[in-house]
Amino acid sequence: MNGSDREQKRVRLKQFLKILSEDPTLLNQDGQKEMRPLSELLIVSGYRQCDETVDMSQLLSLLLRKVGLTSGSEDMMEYMMNGGKVEDFMNPVDHAIHRLDFEDSV
Repeated sequence: MNGSDREQKRVRLKQFLKILSEDPTLLNQDGQKEMRPLSELLIVSGYRQCDETVDMSQLLSLLLRKVGLTSGSEDMMEYMMNGGKVEDFMNPVDHAIHRLDFEDSV
């Protein structure tokens, strides 16, 4: 992977994280439980850690599968970058409808 590819991936990831940070589904509203610690997410997902680093993309894919979705982190990133919302992504019926709407508009 050359330098420009890395830079493009870094910029895309930064955009994705900004979109996630602004998604109303993920805002910690009054009365909601606190976020789970990373250590708990690793255990719940069945993530196999080989060293000290955690591949967050792999962790997210495992967690999505744990809740019954066949989509992975790349699918979620693409969906969100195309204007989708976390709540819709987590509902496979809405996800399919949004994908069809997006494909029709292209």
